[in-house]
Amino acid sequence: MYQVSYSGIFSPGGEMPIVDMVLQTRLPRGQDGLTEISLRASSVAYPLVESLFPMRYHFRTWTGSNPDQLVGFETCEKTRKLKHRLYLRDTSAPGVRRYDLKAGNGRQEMEQLDAGVRPRAAAGGDPLFDYLGLMQRVRTLELEEGAEYRFAVTDGRNPSIYRVRVEAASLLTRDDRSVPAWKLRFDGLRPGPDGGEEVLHRPFFVWLARAPARIPLRLEVRHTLGTFRAELKRWPDRDQVARAGG
Repeated sequence: MYQVSYSGIFSPGGEMPIVDMVLQTRLPRGQDGLTEISLRASSVAYPLVESLFPMRYHFRTWTGSNPDQLVGFETCEKTRKLKHRLYLRDTSAPGVRRYDLKAGNGRQEMEQLDAGVRPRAAAGGDPLFDYLGLMQRVRTLELEEGAEYRFAVTDGRNPSIYRVRVEAASLLTRDDRSVPAWKLRFDGLRPGPDGGEEVLHRPFFVWLARAPARIPLRLEVRHTLGTFRAELKRWPDRDQVARAGG
């Protein structure tokens, strides 16, 4: 489980916890051996946030046996309104076809994905990732300082390129305990009018444990209104740290 905190103009006095998140991966299953990655986020444990802007998010991604093979992804966002959508990989310009689950579309396809079956409407194509799939793919890389990678990414509407750079091999310390980590920088880019690339947003940073599982330890997003930080509540055990050379 991760705790998300905010520090900025709306949190005088330091960091303010706002959301809890759970990240999970289910092993390949079903007749098509689909891998499922899920992320749940909720502000239910934080009364102040609940009174002002309650948040419930649920995201899921399905890939084939190769993490480059996006099959589909689900987004469910409930704040003051509910948005619930399914996206299946296809060969269109956006790279995916959208279904409005709130309106009842895509229910059969969702049932198939839940059973580990690739829906007939899901097509193949060049490597493409949603945000969860991108994180999972990066965790499989053989990382080293200075290495840089580029990935085609979609949010369901707009295609983009994410450049991922290994900034440093570092040590994260908390409660007098240090964990060896890779610090990664993510830059979102889109084609510019002059043939170059435009920046989508400020870079965000992720720290992955250097142990083989590459557990995400921390994520930091810097916004004009402040900084959002997600941090793993329970750090890897000492055996995992030892295997990483820490």
